[in-house]
Amino acid sequence: MGSTLKPKLTGRCQCGKVTYSIHSEPHSLNVCHCHECQRQSGSAFALTLVVPSAGVYLPPSSQKHIGHFERRTDSGGTRGGIFCTDCGVRIYHSNPKAPQWLSIKAGTLDQKVDFSDATHIWTKRKLEGVAVPEGVEAWEEEPDDGVV
Repeated sequence: MGSTLKPKLTGRCQCGKVTYSIHSEPHSLNVCHCHECQRQSGSAFALTLVVPSAGVYLPPSSQKHIGHFERRTDSGGTRGGIFCTDCGVRIYHSNPKAPQWLSIKAGTLDQKVDFSDATHIWTKRKLEGVAVPEGVEAWEEEPDDGVV
């Protein structure tokens, strides 16, 4: 994906050395309550914006500042993560079995994200006191379509 198209969304890490743009429509916005997202975010949950990987552009100047992290999932799969090697901020994670999707860490977006209607996943692992809003889509684990 070239940078000549007008991006729909843009984002960056905390130090600004890794920037990206999204040129495609997002698939979904998820609030993930799994233990790994709690650990990675240092919070009660993580916000991820699922987008087609073909629509994400990392300029060459950013690529020299990215590192890759990979871990095993509870279900036996693998999740990969891209982060800034300077400030450590996770930019996105991916699933090698679904390379057509990236889960952008929504906190890295330059635009504000309204997550009032977001899908909540891994709710069986949410922290006590965290409320899932009435009427939103919620899953005790991952959604059946596997797009997270």
